Parts: sequence; structure tokens; C-alpha cells
Amino acid sequence: MAGAWVALDARSGELLWSTANPSNENAPAPVSVANGVIFAGSVAPEGPVYAMDAETGKILWSYNSGATLYGGKSISCGCIYHGNGNKLGLAAPLHLTWTGGTDLYALCVK
Repeated sequence: MAGAWVALDARSGELLWSTANPSNENAPAPVSVANGVIFAGSVAPEGPVYAMDAETGKILWSYNSGATLYGGKSISCGCIYHGNGNKLGLAAPLHLTWTGGTDLYALCVK
């Protein structure tokens, strides 16, 4: 298993739950939480976004955005916003070596 999300008790550090990343990839981006739901992404090529129950870690739904997700999600007014494929490479002495796509997605949950 390459990646997983975990919940720890803030006081004791005790593991509350662990959910494996279904894409079997790393999930280095920060997660966002709203209304008891955790939203997370993965670096898998399909760009999956996962919604998980914050109390249990159970995956409620997923959506493939079409490109690797490196950043976190923002949540406002019932919508989840994330970019995909936006990456750039810098090589010494800091010149641009490559760029990715420029898509922005909004997933609205009502």
C-alpha cells in the first residue's frame, strides 16, 4: 500500500481510523473538511478526488478529474475547488523546464 489517510486523536495521538488510498498512490496534498466530510486527492494519473466520512474514514464517493492532483482543495458555498495538472519544473539556476495543464474544477455538493 503506497498511501493512506489516517485520523488521530488530537489529545492522545491514538489512531482512530486508517483508509487506504484506492489508487495505491501517495496522497501528499492537504485535506479539507466540511460538514463531517473529508475531501482528499491523489497523485494518481487519473486525478481522483475522494470524499470520506470524517468519523469513520469510509469513502463516500470519488471523482476522476483527469490529471494528477498535487494541491489541496478549497471549499465554499457547497462546492469543492481544485486545480489539476498545474505543475512546473524549475532547474538550477531556476529556469522553467516544463509546465503542465491549467484546469480548475468545481464539484458542487448540495
